[in-house]
Amino acid sequence: MAATERIVRSAPWIVSLSAAAVCLAAAGGAWAADFAVRIAGVNRVGLQVSNYGFIGNNFVTRSPSFEFPLGKGYEHLSRGGLWVGARALDDDGVFTGVSAAIVDNSQGSSGPSETEFTPLAGALIERSRIQNAKRYSPDALSDQDLIAEYADTPAKPSFGFQREPHRPMNLRITQRSLGFTLKAADAFVVTSFTIHNDGAALQDVWVAVYAQLVSGNREAYTTWPPSSASGPGGWYYHTHFERDTTRDLVMERYCLTSPVPAGCNVNYCPPWVGLQYLRSLTSGAPPARVVQRWWSYAPGDTSRDEDTERYRLMSGGGPEDQAVCAFDGSCSPIQLVSVGPFPRIEAGDSVTVDFAFVGGDDRAQLLTNSDYASFAASIDYHLPSPPPSPRVHVEASNGRAELWWDDSPEFATDPTSPAPDQRDFEGYRLYLGSDREAPGLVAQYDLVDTTGFNTGLSRVLAPVPLVRDGVTYRYRHTLDHLKNGFRYFGAITSYDTGDHATPPLESGIGQNKFAVIPNARAGDTGGIRVYPNPYRVDAAWDAGASSRRHYVWFAGLPERALIRIFTLGGDLVYSADFDGVRYHGESAPGLYDPVRDRDIQAPSQSGGAFAWDLVTRRGQAAATGLYVWSVEDQATGSVSRGKLLLVKSDRE
Repeated sequence: MAATERIVRSAPWIVSLSAAAVCLAAAGGAWAADFAVRIAGVNRVGLQVSNYGFIGNNFVTRSPSFEFPLGKGYEHLSRGGLWVGARALDDDGVFTGVSAAIVDNSQGSSGPSETEFTPLAGALIERSRIQNAKRYSPDALSDQDLIAEYADTPAKPSFGFQREPHRPMNLRITQRSLGFTLKAADAFVVTSFTIHNDGAALQDVWVAVYAQLVSGNREAYTTWPPSSASGPGGWYYHTHFERDTTRDLVMERYCLTSPVPAGCNVNYCPPWVGLQYLRSLTSGAPPARVVQRWWSYAPGDTSRDEDTERYRLMSGGGPEDQAVCAFDGSCSPIQLVSVGPFPRIEAGDSVTVDFAFVGGDDRAQLLTNSDYASFAASIDYHLPSPPPSPRVHVEASNGRAELWWDDSPEFATDPTSPAPDQRDFEGYRLYLGSDREAPGLVAQYDLVDTTGFNTGLSRVLAPVPLVRDGVTYRYRHTLDHLKNGFRYFGAITSYDTGDHATPPLESGIGQNKFAVIPNARAGDTGGIRVYPNPYRVDAAWDAGASSRRHYVWFAGLPERALIRIFTLGGDLVYSADFDGVRYHGESAPGLYDPVRDRDIQAPSQSGGAFAWDLVTRRGQAAATGLYVWSVEDQATGSVSRGKLLLVKSDRE
């Protein structure tokens, strides 16, 4: 995964981090650490978490907010965050306090300015239980732990829709998100909050997660954040939700209009998602109950702008929830799932409360995934651990992909295994296909023993290992007859022998999921080719994508080249310096966008191909017409020329 993404004070999408700084300075405080965010994205869920209690990204960027399945573009959460309420005591006496990371506010507003929590030392720490991972730690609980610490001190003046000055309760929060690649557990991310009391004793404590669950298809919008004037129209007010009190689960899905489900247009955004309470850990009396509340989004509503009113909502009091959420453009629901009261938390004590953000391809699968999340919590998240997936290196060429992988899974240990030396590795499975979520099984190799196919591993042992960036890749498998220009998705997993009580376990494809694009290499015979030519509305690889995510290929390029595209009148339409060693496809967002494509690394490419996204150097969509292209070899100065015909639809 990428390194921690820091929110910089000059970042244009922050309403103003300087405003947050002013608030802290006015309160006599200072930042102890940078405000930072990370994407929990090791499995099929992409969830943005922060070191200040805010969850989601407020749709300020196309990177995942709560994306499920990751890589599909289906978003399900605008914004969410932690609330903690209690009867507290400070120098001014007894009070009812709620420290909130979020209140109703518009998309694009500033989370750092809005939150009543302040990051403590350190940003977001990543750990992994995967033994060959870069951030492996024996202390990790999951395949991707993201850990942050923040406090509700110092006091802050009112700001925006946080209209009441913040009165701290001396809370310190340790937040840990947990993600698993095990197939049974790859559709949820756990968010665990440990509330430390660093002040006077707290009474009747409630812990809640606020969530604006709202689903839609991000890729249907030509501009972002979504608006009523872009793509399919307004994002909000198209939400159907249900409650499952037996599972302490709020479920949500996209629905265009009533009746449900006939009017929902489920094919537009098929998945279901949920926010679920999992468990509480405390040395004192357990919480009495779980409360689920909802209201229609209303920034500045005076019935929820004071701590006493928010505390009453958390504890199940206050105005009754509306009977229904109407599909008439007047209801955009906000969900609040809270647990309590914890009768008393003494100074120096703490309570841990766990929630899960869960996805499902349909309602039934959501419930199955919810049940497994509950099971995971019941065993303290000590889930079965198959051997780790190997490290993978992929090379692309003309109609071909060459897969290399290392042997590190063969030396991984499983403390629960009765195998000799606790090494229960059995074999590898190779996947490749056009289905981003479920690439097909193309090969399997396993040890010669009493389990499996007994193919042996020598069949794929390379005569000479490949060494890249300090990793020795010993195995090689070549896939031929692939289509040039198409993205293929794949992974290489490991599986174990299992035992008398447990069937063989396989590592998740999310551990080393990759994309590869076959194409002509630099210097291949046949010269430079531009395809498809003519380009008619949609190429097969970008059919159905928005107009700004289309592209055509220049293939057979020199290693370094200057690409130019002109009108017949000689006007320069587009130019690009091509370096085959460094090029990953960022020139065409439909091919690879590092902001959106969080389930894969940059696609492996041939080093001799470049994708033009049909956008001019002035940022406009290229019009229908005949164009002239030239490619200058930067090493030799030789120039190749040709023509390209674009035949585009009216909608573009």
